[in-house]
Parts: sequence; C-alpha cells; structure tokens
Amino acid sequence: MDTNIFTKFGMTSTESKIYTEIAKNRENSIGILIKKTGLHRGTVYNSINNLIKKGFVSFIDKQGARMYSIIKGTIFKNIIDEKNRELNEDRSKIEKLLSELNNLQEDNKNQEVGVYYGIQAFKKLFLDIYDISKQNDLEYLFLGEGGKMTDAVGQPYYRYTQELKKKMKVLCRIILSKETKNLPYRKYTTGDIKYLPTKISSPVNFWIYSDNVLLVIWDSNPLISIKIENKHLADGFRNYFEYLWKISK
Repeated sequence: MDTNIFTKFGMTSTESKIYTEIAKNRENSIGILIKKTGLHRGTVYNSINNLIKKGFVSFIDKQGARMYSIIKGTIFKNIIDEKNRELNEDRSKIEKLLSELNNLQEDNKNQEVGVYYGIQAFKKLFLDIYDISKQNDLEYLFLGEGGKMTDAVGQPYYRYTQELKKKMKVLCRIILSKETKNLPYRKYTTGDIKYLPTKISSPVNFWIYSDNVLLVIWDSNPLISIKIENKHLADGFRNYFEYLWKISK
C-alpha cells in the first residue's frame, strides 16, 4: 500500500504512517498505535495532535481511555477542490502577467526614441508636429512655461510658425505659466490657451501629438530635442495634460 500519497495532502511521512494505522481500525488507543508503528511515544502524540488540527483524525474518551479514528467524508475531496481553485487562480494570474509582459514587449518593440541637437533639428521636428496633426486630423497639446521657443528661434520665425498653423488649420491646446500672459510673443500665439494658477518653472517643454511626445530642453547648449514614439507614453502625457487643463484658467 502506497501511503506516500497522503503527504500530498499536508501530512508528514510520520503522520501518514500513523494515519494509515488509525484507518485500519475503528478505534485506536495511543498504546496500540505506539506498538503498531514502533515509534516513540512523544512522536506518536505529536503526530496525532497534528492530524487532529489538520482535520484528518478525531477522538472520543471511552472508559477512561482516549480512542482515535479517522474522519470520514469529503476532507480529501475538499482539499483537492481547494488546490484546484488555487491552481485556477494562479493560472489566471500567470495568464494576466504574461499578457502584461507581452504588451510591454509590444510597447518596447514599437517604441522609437530619437535625440537631436541644435536649433535646425528642433525646427524640423516642430514643423513635423503640424504635418502629423494635419494628416491624422488631430489636435496637438503643449505644456510649458512659455516664451522659451521665441527666445531660442527668434520672434520672426515664431511668428511664421503661428501663421502657418492658422493657414494649415491645425488645432492645438496650450497650457502656459500665468507669468507669461503679457509677454510680447503672446500676441502671435494661436490656439486654445489656458494658464496654470501656479507658476511653471521648467527648462523642458512638452508637445504631445498622435503617438508622439517631443521634449525640448531649452537651457542646454546645443539645444536638445527628444522625440519618443510610444502610444502608451503619449496617452500617459495626454491624461496628465487633461488633468492640468481642468484646473487651468
């Protein structure tokens, strides 16, 4: 008889041995079990107590002696059902995790990051925002302190970009720092504009368009532009923008 199967239900090998002996008879005293198993008295006591705690064995006191018997019924079936439930939960967790990891792989596979240096590179990237927005019939979003672009490219070129935007009918929403509201360049800026109630003090500006994010670090020399093509990242920036848009005036 293979009694090792009981160890799969949480019994130790010693408990399995004692359980088998108890199962052979309706009632078993501690003395009988010690004699049949050949185990030390303390070992038998401890094992029986563990079997009782685990729900495999019960006892009755009969004529001054404690008699042990196995608990019949569905205990093993219940344990199997519980293990199956846990396995199904683990399977669902693993499938979800693998799906999330696969999505991350897809994001990384489809992600393109470009780092560009200088004013001319930025001008090319900036006009690409118009082209991509126009082609996809989408608005673009901008978040920044305001005035940094004009300082970098000069007011004539900035004015040209704003006139081109109107000509191409490119839609945009812009969030600026309230301190820039009366700067000279503002009279040329086109788009739906709001101002944050608190000051934006950041050397970095953000443009969000289609599945792209353009970050420009104005204080670097030469100027650094970072274009990231990643839908997940763009959606995250877009959600952040929408939150700021709600609290802006």
